[in-house]
Amino acid sequence: MSRLTMTILLVLGAIYLAQADTTATDIVEEVKSLRPFELKHSSLGCPLPVVGASCPEETPFYYFKCCGDLAQQCCFRLQEWVVLLLIVLAVLVVISIVVNLIRCLCCY
Repeated sequence: MSRLTMTILLVLGAIYLAQADTTATDIVEEVKSLRPFELKHSSLGCPLPVVGASCPEETPFYYFKCCGDLAQQCCFRLQEWVVLLLIVLAVLVVISIVVNLIRCLCCY
């Protein structure tokens, strides 16, 4: 690798690490609050079941939650087990890329 490439990578890494402090704690707290073994239920209606829009039924993969100004809209949300599965898959892909990069650099 050239000196310029290494310098750019080091600068980008330093910027990432400076920002990772706050975002890493937020992500860790978000993951800790997940309850993958409980299926969430959709709201009956937003803002109330009697008045406003009625939300679609939930499925094992997604549900709907009231959101927006004054909770007047039904918003699509993934079930927490799906979010957890996507996080695990993303981590495994990153680990796979890093391992293969190391293998590529060390073996040739």
